[in-house]
Formats: sequence, structure tokens, C-alpha cells
Amino acid sequence: MGVLEKAPAAGAVNARVLGGSAGADDNTTTTTILLAHGYGGDQSVWDYITPQLSESHRVVTFDWIFSAAAATGGDADDAAVAPFDAEKYSSYDAFADELVSLVERMDLGPVVFVGHSMSGMVGCMASIKRPDLFQHLVLLGSSPRYLNSEDYKGGFEESEVETVLHNIETNFKAWAHDFASVVVGGADSAAAVAATDRYRAGLTGMRPEAALAVGRTIFLSDNRAVLGLVEVPCTVVQTNADAVVPMHVAEYMQGEMKAALEVVDCEGHVPQLTAPDLVVEVFERILGRV
Repeated sequence: MGVLEKAPAAGAVNARVLGGSAGADDNTTTTTILLAHGYGGDQSVWDYITPQLSESHRVVTFDWIFSAAAATGGDADDAAVAPFDAEKYSSYDAFADELVSLVERMDLGPVVFVGHSMSGMVGCMASIKRPDLFQHLVLLGSSPRYLNSEDYKGGFEESEVETVLHNIETNFKAWAHDFASVVVGGADSAAAVAATDRYRAGLTGMRPEAALAVGRTIFLSDNRAVLGLVEVPCTVVQTNADAVVPMHVAEYMQGEMKAALEVVDCEGHVPQLTAPDLVVEVFERILGRV
């Protein structure tokens, strides 16, 4: 496993490389899979699937600057714990620039990019900026818009989002504790309980100011117009029941992007924690078509 020496004040930090030896002796090319976590997580959200994926692929993970891992320093330098720049990250555009920068300075491209939740849309925007750096996009539990409108059902009413943002601002720890259960789902199964504890640790470890700023970016953004501009081949991956991103949002994205749709036969928003073997099966099926 290698660790990237990051550029100062980069928004994508603590990058790690796993695997990558496949093909070294037979002149074949090893696919590079770049895994990007979503809100409330860090790169450890991929820990249950990276061992299997790295057996035959080069796998790269990293932490977004808003994550708990970046906030506590991780393997990064002091730039990672600098004050969070809420204005800079008030849209996905800055995250997309950071993603492009990461792929460039690690010389990774073209990559199979897996973006979980908000990172799916970040990957879409980055691929529009630099399509040459992306071989395929895998959008796991992603959404271009969370708010409902007359012509679109994103899953949340405006009043619900206002309540979420108010709770983040006024009582972050209590909100994060409860929201983790909603995000993970899966009732009271052993896997769901363990996944909830793991995700809750990351969510509650975020700096409140970063959690609020990125929460605003996520819940108030409308990136539907981005979908039709994506030229890189794409697969939308969705679970059977996701309290954060309804199935009809995945189907909407599939239609707008002319993408493939893969359904993971489980519940919740973080299947890489609750059903890792199923997620690996889906990912390997996608990789087989790339």
C-alpha cells in the first residue's frame, strides 16, 4: 500500500494505493479504480470491498477535506486540518477540480471512478472538465437533486431539508447520531448495526462547520443539467430501498445519461458496509464490461 504525498491545502487528502501488481509480468494493463466516499464518511467506508477489488485491480482511496479523517489529520500534513473553506466548497465544482487534480498528480488516468452519494455528481462534473481522465463512471447511491419540485421528485420536501440544516447547525452531534441510522437502514440486522456504528463515527467526527457547509451544498444543489453533458460511459448503482435516494431518482439518472443501471439486492445508502460481497459482485460485473 502506498500513500500519496499531497499538495498543500488539497481538498482530496490521504490518498492510498492498493494492489496494482496484476499484469506486471504479462504486459497487460491493470485497471485503476478510484473510490470516492460521500458525506459523513471517509475512505474507511470502502474497507470491506478493497481487499477483494485490489486482488486484480489497482485501487485508490482518499479522504475529502470535510471528512473526520481529514479533520483529525490522518496521514496528511497540517494543511488537512486548516479551517474549512465553506465558500470554496459551496458547489460541487471545487470538489470536481480537486478530483481532477488528484488524478493528474498521481498519474492515474484514465480511471474507473466510483463515486458514492455526493461524490457521484462530483465525478460527473470532473469527467466533463477532463473526459480523458475517466474510463467509466460508477455512481453509487448518487442524486443530482434532493429537493422535490413540480416536475421532479428528489425525495425531500423543502421543509424537511430546512429542518435537517437547522439541526446540523444547532445540535449537530444529536442529529448525526440519529441520521446515521436513517442513512444506513437495514433495520436491526447485525450487519446494519455494525455499519451504523461505523458510519456514525465518521459522521459525528466531522467538524460541525464543515458538516453544515457541505450539507447545504448537497441538499440545496440542482445538478440535473449536468447529467446530459457527461460523455464518459456510466453505470448507476442503487439499492432496493434507500431512504436518501429513491429508486426513481436512479431511474431518472439512467434515462438522462443513457447509462446502465445495476441494482444491489439490499437496503440502505451504504451497501459497501452492509452488503460488501454483493457490491463487489456488481462492481466486477461492471468492470467486465469496461
